[in-house]
Amino acid sequence: MADPVWGQLAKAQDDNQTIDQAVAAAIAAHEADADAHTGAGESLETHKSQEVIDHPEGSILADKESHSEIIIKSAFESLDNWTTVGTVTLEGWPGADLYVIWGGPDLSRLYSNLLYHTNWLYYDRNILIQATFWVSEANHTKTYFFLGGYVNDNNIYGFGFQIIGSVIKGFWGQGANPTFTADLGVDLTPHVFRAEYNDTNENVKFYIDGILKATIEKISGLADVDEPSLEYRIMTTDEESEFHLHVGNVVLARQM
Repeated sequence: MADPVWGQLAKAQDDNQTIDQAVAAAIAAHEADADAHTGAGESLETHKSQEVIDHPEGSILADKESHSEIIIKSAFESLDNWTTVGTVTLEGWPGADLYVIWGGPDLSRLYSNLLYHTNWLYYDRNILIQATFWVSEANHTKTYFFLGGYVNDNNIYGFGFQIIGSVIKGFWGQGANPTFTADLGVDLTPHVFRAEYNDTNENVKFYIDGILKATIEKISGLADVDEPSLEYRIMTTDEESEFHLHVGNVVLARQM
């Protein structure tokens, strides 16, 4: 009698499903499992957590750029479409410098109002802001980078970063009494600051140099902002102080 074909055998005495069928079913279930290989140390989790993904140089093609987002990038090649208050220069290019000078202005601002056919700061969309900047002096300084609007330290719309002295916090506000994170615990040397609003989770995450530092969950009274500003501002509480804020590249992105 010919030897039986292994795959055609029943997988158990009380189950007529063949071994081939059982293997095929297990493979199909695995392929349909969205969490496959995402556990600690498994392939997808490891791939996602790598600081540098191993793609050959020159392998990222232009058609991989997002086609579902507005993406704006600037290294302040000029100040066209930016409004300046106080003393703002391009002497430190790439980037711009905002000065507070003894006997001069105690506030300098660099901002651009985002004009769009619908609300730009639209909380039904994912939104990202990112910038590189540093402050020359910690004492008697207040510095902001944000998307939204500023009335005073306790009346802010939108989200971004606040630096008072040497304390750096993320914030998210809808007018009076904005929500602040704890001190993010970095110095005033150059860093990459990123804030991401996620419309699914309705929160804002704050990153410095790619490291998640804090999260603010959904705030109350949330409402869209029609023409928000993307803004840098630096001010002093001591008229005899002299310092400046250097801002480098800026990235702004939002889902369509």
